[in-house]
Amino acid sequence: MHEIHSDTAPDETPHPRREDARVRALRHSGLLERVGERQFLLIAEHVRVMLGVPVAIVTLVGSERQFFAASPGLPEPWASHGETPLDMSFCRHVVEEGRPVVVTDARLDPDFCNNRAIDVLGVVAYLGVPLRLASGELVGALAAIDGAPRTWTDGDLARLSSAAELVMAAMSERLSEARWRTIFEQLEEAFILGRVLRDADGRVVDWAYEEVNRAWYALTGIPEGSVVGRSVREVLPNIEPEWIEDFATVVETGQPSRFTRRVGSLGRWYEGIVRPFGDDRFTVIFLDVSDRIDQERALRINEARVRTLVDDMPVGVLLAEAPTGRVLLANRRLDSLLGPRAPSADADAENRFAGFHEDGSPVGRDEHPLARIVSGEADAASLEMRTGRPEDGGRWIEVQGSAVKDGGGQTVAAVIAVSDIESRKRDDEQRKLLNHELAHRLKNTLAVVQSIATQTLRGAPDLASARASLGQRIRTLSQAHDILLAGRSDGGSVEAILRAAVAPNDPEERIALSGPPVMIGPKAALSLALVGHELATNAVKYGALSVPGGSVRVEWSVGKSEGEAVLTLVWHEAGGPPVQRPERMGFGTRLIEMGLPGSSAGAVVMDYEPGGLRCRLEARLGELQSYEEI
Repeated sequence: MHEIHSDTAPDETPHPRREDARVRALRHSGLLERVGERQFLLIAEHVRVMLGVPVAIVTLVGSERQFFAASPGLPEPWASHGETPLDMSFCRHVVEEGRPVVVTDARLDPDFCNNRAIDVLGVVAYLGVPLRLASGELVGALAAIDGAPRTWTDGDLARLSSAAELVMAAMSERLSEARWRTIFEQLEEAFILGRVLRDADGRVVDWAYEEVNRAWYALTGIPEGSVVGRSVREVLPNIEPEWIEDFATVVETGQPSRFTRRVGSLGRWYEGIVRPFGDDRFTVIFLDVSDRIDQERALRINEARVRTLVDDMPVGVLLAEAPTGRVLLANRRLDSLLGPRAPSADADAENRFAGFHEDGSPVGRDEHPLARIVSGEADAASLEMRTGRPEDGGRWIEVQGSAVKDGGGQTVAAVIAVSDIESRKRDDEQRKLLNHELAHRLKNTLAVVQSIATQTLRGAPDLASARASLGQRIRTLSQAHDILLAGRSDGGSVEAILRAAVAPNDPEERIALSGPPVMIGPKAALSLALVGHELATNAVKYGALSVPGGSVRVEWSVGKSEGEAVLTLVWHEAGGPPVQRPERMGFGTRLIEMGLPGSSAGAVVMDYEPGGLRCRLEARLGELQSYEEI
């Protein structure tokens, strides 16, 4: 940057009216002879980094031109010229008005839209604060410049004003080396002015420290005064190659670079920016961010653990913000229950919960627990619904939600848990069906019991006989039910039913049963049990089992008749007293002669042979095996 020795050209005679107090003070201060000094440049560089702007300038405003005491980032040729006319100056307004000037977008600002600095220097956003001499005279401005619109904050203005204090302090001491060093050392950020070191072929192999501030020593833990003039490989022998390679790239390309990197030998993380400074030199401003990196790493680990835990949960989990309903977190189980998310589902979690009530009607948007919670209607809500129609493979789910509140009691999010209740619903339906079936069966069984009781009482010679007969018949009915319920299906085998029916009348096991395994349905099973019981009872009272030497043989087989399977069962008594046809048929005999109900082609033949009763029952097996209700 060129040094400027006067604010007028050599052949130019200043107009007396322009020699106002400000210009005279500026000329007599000697600052114009110090334009471009490194101290100003370092402070301006600090402003660039601090505010994140491409250009920062320390400007001294003359009568017709402004001069740059420092202008890092200013485009050429103006950076080399070190000055611009006042029609390309925003800083003149800072000086003329004596207060900070804040411009968000100069192109839209009526006070600045015609300033040539917009097109020539690329000035769009501008923030400038006054610079005063110790005498109080306004002589210039410290400014931050951005090439894009920017809304400056109060913090930006405060930081720039603080830096301006450093500039004015340096001015008041005529930028003496001792005062500049004090200012430099007051920076909280670590600062390096370095120079790359090259080998014989011109390749960068190292770099050396030319200047560091006190903050550098504090942030690295290296003893003060021990690094200036030494190379980084001498100071940190195990330094990672990137610390040299990346800085070399900045010097070679002239492009600044930001970094967040660890120095392994120091065990610390640093974040900052390195900028080219010319003549193989560069500047670095950085902070120790080890605590932040450690916290971020711990947070990532914790988030990963939480994610793993949530993803492994057997229920679907969703976290949505309120009041928008936007999905913040959803686990894999939720996707398996609701299906993969559509692209728009991230913006509105409620779209994922389309479903139907039990009656098939759609679940309204405002019925969802999520909608009720994020709207503030409820702190907790639940709903059972189908994810789709049964014919489309939909399943039953239960959606439960709770509100997440901030310290003020305001709902800020909703936690939703989704459970698969398809099995439970199916069990409930089965239970309802079984209860209905049981009630129906009980009703029919009571009707059978009532009929048996009526017929027994009507034909009994006395109350004692009626009581005994009725009790035996009901027990037989109960035993037949036990056989039916103990089976794997609602039916029973012929052998099991007959054995249970005759057992009370056959303590000596004189009734022999033989035949193939045959299963019959519930209605035929109860009828066979009652028939078997009546035959055994008659045998004990009047037939073969009424004397010691008598016996009964029961045989059954399955044959064919007219192309259909037919069950034939024969009851044959032997060794008993002579048999005669009864003069009067009681309920038991009528029950036997009814055969096995449900068989339209069935037949019952009662043969009262003198040598022993012979009863033959026939029925179509298909009808006997029907699961028609009792």
